[in-house]
Amino acid sequence: MRLSIVLAIVALATIWAGCAVEREKITAETVAARVHDNMRAGDFAVVYKESAPRIKTVATESEFVDFFRQVQQNFGLLKRANEVAYEAKYDSRIGRMHVLVFDLEYERGRVHETMTLVRSDSGKMQLWKLGIGSDD
Repeated sequence: MRLSIVLAIVALATIWAGCAVEREKITAETVAARVHDNMRAGDFAVVYKESAPRIKTVATESEFVDFFRQVQQNFGLLKRANEVAYEAKYDSRIGRMHVLVFDLEYERGRVHETMTLVRSDSGKMQLWKLGIGSDD
């Protein structure tokens, strides 16, 4: 009897944890979609301002905006962002990290993008790292 209760508790905890990760994945994908919508609109400064503080240690707002304007100038407007992979990781300093990989289709080419999102201390999901590379 006791063993079946323990097994039931373990099973419920596993299901609950799996549901929590799935909810976190959906939240991360929602934030990623908003980032892509802002990129389509050319609102690169909004992406920067809504990002986690780590982004601001890597580049100034003008450097960030200039980089993405250059990407837009080279490739044209972003047409599609197709998610090709997702991974949840845990870092003892940062917490749960959501890594999404996209195939970005622009008017004049394709690139792959790796987007890492984390929750801020206040609980808001934010862009923590963004990497873009050519598929050439």
